[in-house]
Amino acid sequence: MQSPTIALDRSHGDALVVVLVGEHDIHTAPELRSAIAEAIADRRPLAVDLSAATFIDSSILGVLIGARKRALEAGLGFAVCSGAPHDAGVTRILEVTGLIPVLPALPELAATIEVAARGPEAS
Repeated sequence: MQSPTIALDRSHGDALVVVLVGEHDIHTAPELRSAIAEAIADRRPLAVDLSAATFIDSSILGVLIGARKRALEAGLGFAVCSGAPHDAGVTRILEVTGLIPVLPALPELAATIEVAARGPEAS
């Protein structure tokens, strides 16, 4: 089993991408909250890449909802990459909870970064 990791990827122009790999739950939620706070402090559009995450629980969903709210309050764009539709794990969790349009969540990272870069109006 792969250890869960959270990393900041600054290689996407103006946007900052928080990348989650593996299973994430209440144990990794504080690290995710901290990475998102750092990203918002950088005052850059924020994308969260869940395409390599195999599981997220309600605590992670709560962090994502809070992150979107904080990003929009800061005047920053925010979006989530859920991964390909056939990778049902995380995408299915977002579908069942009704969060795909709320976050917004998109299947491809390039489109996710583009939405975040357009600013809060597109988020």
